Amino acid sequence: MSTTNERNKKVSSILDSIYANAINDDYLVDESKYSNSLNKLFTTSAWGFREILLVVIVGMKLDSSFKASMGLYDCNPRAIYEGPIKEFLINKEIPHRKSGPLNVAKATVGLDMTWATQRRPSNVAEEVVNLVNLLESDKTIIDDVSVSLIRKLIGESKRIEALSVNVEPSSDPLFLYKLCYELTTKVPDSGNTPQKIAAYLLKNFHLAMNTGVIVTGEEDRASVTSTTSKKPGDVNEESIDGIIYKVYEITVKPFDIARIRDSYDCIHIYNDNNGNNVNEVIVICREEDCPKEMTKSNLSLYMGNYNYQDIVYYYWNIFEWMSDTLQRMTPLARKNFYSDLNNYISDINTAEIVKIKWQELHQ
Repeated sequence: MSTTNERNKKVSSILDSIYANAINDDYLVDESKYSNSLNKLFTTSAWGFREILLVVIVGMKLDSSFKASMGLYDCNPRAIYEGPIKEFLINKEIPHRKSGPLNVAKATVGLDMTWATQRRPSNVAEEVVNLVNLLESDKTIIDDVSVSLIRKLIGESKRIEALSVNVEPSSDPLFLYKLCYELTTKVPDSGNTPQKIAAYLLKNFHLAMNTGVIVTGEEDRASVTSTTSKKPGDVNEESIDGIIYKVYEITVKPFDIARIRDSYDCIHIYNDNNGNNVNEVIVICREEDCPKEMTKSNLSLYMGNYNYQDIVYYYWNIFEWMSDTLQRMTPLARKNFYSDLNNYISDINTAEIVKIKWQELHQ
């Protein structure tokens, strides 16, 4: 067995042991030294702070000499988080981010007050440092802190699960459009909400019509760049063997010249690597997100276009497009779209603000 496999098995064993203690009501802990600091980590939507604490705890249990305050990367945080820790969080249905702890600890040597002042919210990051300092100064408290952290993570899972909504199947395009409009305008969640809506609309349209077109992008978050995903757009229509027919960018932020340049570079990298010739992009956005320099149309759905070198960007009104697509879908496709959207919002990792708005829309 490789060293990596041995380490991963050990991490899994550590987490299973902590979890067993956490769900044991007879396992008592004294939280007086750290409860205020730990509670602070659960007052923000930046989940990476509580995840980095879990990484630190695992690192200390793997190696008693590990000091996150001086050398966080000595415990190989990316490998242990994106491997056994994330697997544990998924299995226990605990909310988490893909690379949450790595994002909050990016470009740092150790978790100290210098690091904390550079993070947002800095007052939460400071509590991470306080907890790390406490653990390093008194290693006898590590078991108590680890159990308390897992108990709070379990509590978060149960609280968020309670926000799920059981929906009755609906094929009413007007009702479904209202849901899409309210979610997009009120809880865009950094662009994740409209991107998911667009992907599910296109996917279910093609499935019901039996077009054979594959829609990709529904599994990605809006923070995933085209370069990272190796796809030229947020959402793409492809052949069954991966040839891209159509590229869509979905946004509720300005898709201006700077973003056009980024998109252009990604498309050319994709074309060069795949021998493809993508030269058109449909940007689904709000009217105010269009570049001032574009050639405007006199239409409502199609708002205008912008030519950048050898690629044409066509701008479509996001709300007109949603309504139009819903009405062109079959009733079954609309029901399946509604189900997909509800499943996404019910997912343990979808932002809480989206879940709350979804609940409100169904009351």
